[in-house]
Amino acid sequence: MPAPITAAAFAKLSTKAQLARVEKLVRQALPLYGLPPDSEVKLLSYSENATYLVRPPGGLRRVLRINRPGYHPRANIASELAWVEAIRRDTPIVTAEPIPSLDGEFIQLVWHPAVPEPRNCVLFTFVEGTEPDETNRTAAFELLGETTAQLHKHVIGWKPPRKITRHRWDFDAMLGEKAPLWGDWRNGLGMTSTLRPEFERLVTVLRRRVGAYGTGPRRFGLVHADLRAANLLVHGDKICVIDFDDAGFSWFVYDLAAALSFIETHPDVPAYTDAWLKGYSKVRSLSKEDTDMIETFIMLRRMLLVAWIGSHHDTVQAQAMGPQYTLDTCLLADRYLSKHA
Repeated sequence: MPAPITAAAFAKLSTKAQLARVEKLVRQALPLYGLPPDSEVKLLSYSENATYLVRPPGGLRRVLRINRPGYHPRANIASELAWVEAIRRDTPIVTAEPIPSLDGEFIQLVWHPAVPEPRNCVLFTFVEGTEPDETNRTAAFELLGETTAQLHKHVIGWKPPRKITRHRWDFDAMLGEKAPLWGDWRNGLGMTSTLRPEFERLVTVLRRRVGAYGTGPRRFGLVHADLRAANLLVHGDKICVIDFDDAGFSWFVYDLAAALSFIETHPDVPAYTDAWLKGYSKVRSLSKEDTDMIETFIMLRRMLLVAWIGSHHDTVQAQAMGPQYTLDTCLLADRYLSKHA
């Protein structure tokens, strides 16, 4: 067996080389769920988690998620799975069902010397469906809004059997001074001494406005926190929500901001926002105080993504965004501050 690789050495590898090693971890995990280690596996996504489609010989398709190290402890993952189960049980929304391993546990900790740290993994059922039609984004956002409202309505009335432990996506966790979850926005790609004062001013206004808005139970609770069209699957009249990895406690309107991730500068954002609100209102109402905060949460999310890109500069997605994302954020900040400073 080869000598274990260090985290620093692993980080320096190309994405292709990293994935070759992660696949060894996948092969290690499959027998824990009663699946042959030589099952056909196909990478579905790789940013921080690695998610694979698994096709065992003669068996049903499954999806194996290898969690990123150090992001969620086991209790957090268990809470995610509890909510996913409750959504599938209590609402019309379809979710991927976690599958227990041979020892009856849903979460397994796996390790292989090709990968530096042990990682938690979860096996899910494969759900049929495709992303909403990209050629009709307005309709997609209306569907997103309606689906998001169903999740919010559910969680407000849900009484979980045990305490839910997930990240709290409040201001300090996003843009605070002490250990923000996705890194320090000051390290965003392309950040300069010229840009920083404008962003400092923006962050001060964002802090003030979300502080005044507060975290009452009608406006703050467990949310998906990444419910974009990419995480919605449509199959006939069934709607499936996937990828609850970022789910945590935050403002309900923040889910709208998350839906607009990476397209905040698109000229049709007002139309997408109206469509999302139209869909949302079919299920749950928002107050004027809620809708007045939409632009604030869009800027909060945008700044969080500036931080994420800076702290994940070696990933393909971050490199695709590059310094231009920070520069465009400055233009958005100017527009926002002209109205809210």
